[in-house]
Amino acid sequence: MTQRRLAREAALETLYRLELVGDEPDETIDEILARKNPTSEAEEYLRRLLQAVQSNREEIDRMLSRHLRRWRLERLRYLDRGILRVACAEMLFFEDVPPKVSINEAVDISRKFGDDDSGRFVNGVLDGIYRELLSEKQEPAE
Repeated sequence: MTQRRLAREAALETLYRLELVGDEPDETIDEILARKNPTSEAEEYLRRLLQAVQSNREEIDRMLSRHLRRWRLERLRYLDRGILRVACAEMLFFEDVPPKVSINEAVDISRKFGDDDSGRFVNGVLDGIYRELLSEKQEPAE
């Protein structure tokens, strides 16, 4: 497992626990770091991911909501919502991560932790976001 994959999975676990149980963010992160024992690179990436998701939650959720078909964000399973938020944060705010890498990682993680349909669902939502971002880049600036 790559260090970034470890960081993504730890970010997902953190978001899941914060949303479901309401744990304290710093305590949750410290407990997860102690258990997973990541490299300093993975720890830095985990903190970067969580900061991006938490600081930009409204923008991320608006983007996700635009690409959900027949679903509302708050009705998604905690796991799928967390996976989508982490991947969307990477796609929107991490220029050093190609969007297709974010999508592939999210799909792999959803297959690992979700049910049979999670991978296809996550892929569909993130692919829509990717297409929107591509079309924005191709539009001429005024």
